[in-house]
Formats: sequence, structure tokens, C-alpha cells
Amino acid sequence: MDKQSNKGLLASVLRGSFLGHPYVVRNLPFVAFLSALGVLAIFWAHRAEQQSRQISKLSAELSEVKSEYLEAKSTLMRMGTEGSVRQRTQTLGMIAPKKAPDRIKKPQDDAE
Repeated sequence: MDKQSNKGLLASVLRGSFLGHPYVVRNLPFVAFLSALGVLAIFWAHRAEQQSRQISKLSAELSEVKSEYLEAKSTLMRMGTEGSVRQRTQTLGMIAPKKAPDRIKKPQDDAE
């Protein structure tokens, strides 16, 4: 290519005179469609990345809550053992009885 034609091509691009060409005008709706598809692709990629971040944040929060639950459950299990209850009641001044409690039986009526 000649230097003169390169300068003319560059000048026409900078002036925007190529936009009036019938071929460009005829394909303008297709270019707009491709641009809209590009914008949608960018939007959905951003949305997917946002969802991914939210999922990772929620999974981390879920694991933290699960560990808190397991810790509370094990603490409750330890507090419910007989030895733990006996130790806590002794600090309050209560002692365990030496013999088992007597069972009270309900007398049965003969009329029934």
C-alpha cells in the first residue's frame, strides 16, 4: 500500500466518513445486536461471579455454625452426665442419697 492511501484511510476513519457508507449502514442493526449480546455476556459473567462469591461466603458461614452447634451439643452432653450433675449439685450443698427412693404403689380398687 502507498503511504498516501494509508493517510487517506486513517483520515477517513478519524473523520468518521466511513459510517455513511451503505454497507456499514446496512449492517448497523447486526452490529447493534452483537453489541447487545456482548453486554449481556458481560452482565451474566458478572452475575455468576457474584453468585459464586455469595455461595463461598455462605458455605464458610455454614461450617462455622455447624462447628458451634457441635460444640454446644458436646457441652450439653457433658453437662448431662451423672458425674457432672453430682459435681454441680455438691457445690450447691446437695448430696446424693445413700439408698434408692421407695416406690409408692397405688392401691387398686376391686370395683374396677
